Amino acid sequence: MSLTLREKYMVVLTPLFLIVATAASAAVEPPKFTFSGQVRARVETTNVESYAASAKRRGYDLTTLRTRLGLGVDAGQGVKGFIQIQDSRNWGSEAAVTSNEKNLDLHQGYADVLDLFAEPLDLRVGRQELQYGDGRLVSPLDWSNVGRAWDGARLRWRGSNYTVDLFETVVKEVNVAKRNGNFWGLYATCKAVPKHEFDAYIFGRDQRDGTLVNEQGSQGNRSDRTVGARFKGAPGGFDYTGEADWQFGRTAGQRVRAWAMAATGGYTFDLAYKPRLGAEYDFASGDSNPSDNKVSTFDPLYPFAHAYQGYQDIFAWKNGHDFKGSVSLDPKDDWRVQADFHHFRLHHSFDAWYDATGAPIIARSATGAPGKDIGNELDLHVKGKFREVITLWFGWSRFFAGSYVKATTTRGDRDWGFFQAAFNF
Repeated sequence: MSLTLREKYMVVLTPLFLIVATAASAAVEPPKFTFSGQVRARVETTNVESYAASAKRRGYDLTTLRTRLGLGVDAGQGVKGFIQIQDSRNWGSEAAVTSNEKNLDLHQGYADVLDLFAEPLDLRVGRQELQYGDGRLVSPLDWSNVGRAWDGARLRWRGSNYTVDLFETVVKEVNVAKRNGNFWGLYATCKAVPKHEFDAYIFGRDQRDGTLVNEQGSQGNRSDRTVGARFKGAPGGFDYTGEADWQFGRTAGQRVRAWAMAATGGYTFDLAYKPRLGAEYDFASGDSNPSDNKVSTFDPLYPFAHAYQGYQDIFAWKNGHDFKGSVSLDPKDDWRVQADFHHFRLHHSFDAWYDATGAPIIARSATGAPGKDIGNELDLHVKGKFREVITLWFGWSRFFAGSYVKATTTRGDRDWGFFQAAFNF
């Protein structure tokens, strides 16, 4: 396996922790083991690989495969653990059918200690997935063939109708603790009102190894904070969400001052097939002046962008407006047919056009001459269960290039399709 030093320690230490905990509780009751897994394959095809100038002009066809195997143990006395290994690969990517290249990795490996100090306080330590709110800022990004996981610790206080999480993770190790890249957060969720949620949070990023690069090409450190609130409700046939964020701090010697908001609303009719009409508006600030020593471009941290700004992943919650309308039907239990229509516009034409990874597709324009109209996207997708353990998901999307795209690239409209099958056990 191709594992980092930290991963090797986690592979060794997590099982040892579980063995010790199991031995300690053996006199009380035998440990309980559970196994889980997933085999997931996805085919994607498109006629335009990317709108970036350096990208190939032709499209691509790609088949990915992700295999996960998990082992959970309940050692008793409030001690639990979980180990999950993962193999991620593209079909045909190895040199030959007789080769064995290194794709295996540790996706999760953590231990839980519940009810610390006889209080409703839980501790989780190790490599773990993080998911908060609707995943707009922190998500394990399950769409990815690899996904995300963080190395660190999380404390969770459980109230009667609320939870409070405090976590600290290491996202970049430089062998000097005070110079590591860290991601931390405090997240509170309240469900005191039936069918409603209210969240408040702060996330922080700190990196002091001097490697971050600002808009002028200078290097430096990062220390920024994202403060926000979210509400969600589903009274009767209505559903709605709202989220707003303020981002501040410093990155590579520049001040950070940015903000974002998102709002959704919908109504599900009490009819056959449960038809739903929905609307959504997402906004994230951009930077109108790259030379003012201030970063005004909102950075959505670790988002599940694929779920929000269109399935083609060519727009981000970053320097932009996304106007969305949707309609869906449930033809049978556990099946949904949905159509989404997006209109994308930049916030500032002097800032870049960013894709779902947060990277610029087209760099800044010195004059803003290309304008702000990125274009429109139509997404049609179907998802449901084929038997209890197999989930199918397929769809087609078309991006209609706007005036900005036509002015900055030689590419036109883009088609993209996918089919995914997942066997979960």
